Amino acid sequence: MNDTAKSINYIQTELIPGMVERQQLTIDGIGADDTVRLDCVEAKPLQADGTFMLTVLYKVKVELSSAKDGTMKQERRLVVKITPQCTEEMYTGCQFDTLFENEMTAYTEIIPALGKAERYPKYFYSHRKPFEAVMVLSDYSTEGWRMAPMVVNLPLDYCLLAARELGRFHGECYALKEQRRDSFESMISKFKEARYGNDLGDMKWLAVMKTGPVRALKATRESIFSESIPEEFLQKLGDLAADPWEYSKKCVKPVEPLAVICHGDYLRNNVAFQFADEQAPGRPTQAMMFDFQTLRYASPMIDFATFIANSTGYDVRQKHFETIFKAYHDELVQTLCSIIKTNPDDLPQHYSYESFLREFTRYYIYGFLIATSFLMILHEPTENVFEMEQWSLEEIVQDTMKRGGAKLDREFAAMVYEIYKLHQRFGMDPM
Repeated sequence: MNDTAKSINYIQTELIPGMVERQQLTIDGIGADDTVRLDCVEAKPLQADGTFMLTVLYKVKVELSSAKDGTMKQERRLVVKITPQCTEEMYTGCQFDTLFENEMTAYTEIIPALGKAERYPKYFYSHRKPFEAVMVLSDYSTEGWRMAPMVVNLPLDYCLLAARELGRFHGECYALKEQRRDSFESMISKFKEARYGNDLGDMKWLAVMKTGPVRALKATRESIFSESIPEEFLQKLGDLAADPWEYSKKCVKPVEPLAVICHGDYLRNNVAFQFADEQAPGRPTQAMMFDFQTLRYASPMIDFATFIANSTGYDVRQKHFETIFKAYHDELVQTLCSIIKTNPDDLPQHYSYESFLREFTRYYIYGFLIATSFLMILHEPTENVFEMEQWSLEEIVQDTMKRGGAKLDREFAAMVYEIYKLHQRFGMDPM
């Protein structure tokens, strides 16, 4: 029996029956004197559809009925997240236990405190055992949500919705920080750094991380942007990016007063959209974030820079960056002011547009470094990202320097140019 068949068998014979028996999965409105009968469980793996995922997802259909007379029936559509079959070393290295613990904190403490549980997938159950983690959520696709059809370079309407959704989330978290500081401190004390918490022992992935910026700077020097960027700036950026792991570890540490609860991995992979306009069924009307496994307390620009660098293209940014950033900031301020009942003009200066844009300037390099090791997988997907485990270091470096081709080189060069222009605007050096 292969890994997929084993997981499906586990879902059908152990996981779902156990949840029904413990009443973690039941029928809405069933009487206290009745019990639920499990009639059917169907499970199938969820196709990645251009999305890179460490965990393995299964779509599950559950049919329930009342045990008393069978007249009450309900169908549940679920998504089950399971850690892949892997070695103990890989399980620990990927920090699967931390990823699932963070997401459980999001669904059981943070989202309920924000009072917006209906905006997210419904949480049913999770457990963590030695080298195995499982989480059961509602299937948001049954409510009209779906991923953006494009894997990279989202169009402007998608970008604006995603930016506003992020601004709303950050605004709600700032309000929690302002009004309920004790609860806020309790929540963030439970976060565990899911990406940079351990030393990076995987030399092959470190080779990808170090090679990506080299490729980006090479592409910049060979691009039309080279005439606009001083070589001194490129050298400083290259020195800073020589150890991207250590640089990123420093970036995710909270700095007051702008530190807030962050999604931690806010990009196209973790945003769903609704398409509720009957006159324009192909136009997105609302965005929703999901997958809270990399929660962290850090600068809000950790999220925004990750999104901008990994889910938008230069063709959109060069014309509409300020529009996207303003949509994010306006939503954040309006949400915060609505909750704490104050006027935007009365907020402390650190909430100003200029303050946030300066903060983005500091953190855009963080998003850029993620992009240099991640975008190539999206621009030119491989059937199995773990196949590189079989490659030599030389093969990995060669692949990192070319995957995605000239189109991706242009995106990297454009990002370097944008980083330079922002630093020049504020008189800042890369740091």
